[in-house]
Amino acid sequence: MPTPILFDVHDRIATLTLNRPDKLNALIPEMKEGFEEALAKAAEPGVKALFLRGAGRAFCAGGDLGWISAAIAEDRWPELESLLDLGAAVAQGLATLPKPVVAVVQGPAAGAGMSLALCADLRLATPEAAFGMAFVKIGLHPDWGGSVMLARLVNPSVAAELMLTGDTLNADRALALGLVNRVVPADQLEDAAAALALRLAAGPGETFARIKASLLRNQGLEAETLRARLQAEGAQMKAAMRHPDAREGLAAFLAKRAPKFA
Repeated sequence: MPTPILFDVHDRIATLTLNRPDKLNALIPEMKEGFEEALAKAAEPGVKALFLRGAGRAFCAGGDLGWISAAIAEDRWPELESLLDLGAAVAQGLATLPKPVVAVVQGPAAGAGMSLALCADLRLATPEAAFGMAFVKIGLHPDWGGSVMLARLVNPSVAAELMLTGDTLNADRALALGLVNRVVPADQLEDAAAALALRLAAGPGETFARIKASLLRNQGLEAETLRARLQAEGAQMKAAMRHPDAREGLAAFLAKRAPKFA
């Protein structure tokens, strides 16, 4: 299997690329080491910012539902919970990384993929980008920081709508809601990302760190509070995965039919 996460540093800018394009960069446990190494290296003094990207036509389709469905059917709960714990750790790491984090979204960002994008400080998107808190459609609860980070960015009624319906947002709607900072044509995305990277690389690293700390503090999300909220979110997802609605939702998704929830 190709390396599921690629990481490099060039001109003081780190880039983490989800590298499962044939699976729309769906998240699997084998990404754990890659995420951990990337976060550790991004925290090093020579790095000014971290860019999150997805290989191919998607940013990230969320958890690998085929893998998740099989793991639930086989009662592989330690593996499932390990993936959820990884998500909480990644969300914590990105939010508290003392560097700006930028998500570059060129296609679908669904479920935990949307969560991952929301963990960034800034988001660039193309008109082809799409965002969806799709968990509810398969009887699951948001994870990878989705419910926590969404609450930072939109008002409670919008957060409720997005999580309770799982509706997909196009790039323009995401921009209007403040979930995206800029929408640029696909053929201009690389230039826009490079220009932002150049600007961040020339910026004051210590001030960036202080600004990020202030943003979290002003939203009541200092490190320990954030960790507690992510753990609570994870507990809800772990419980949801054990409910019959999850088995039905996943089975329906894989069979391409409407689910029949309890």
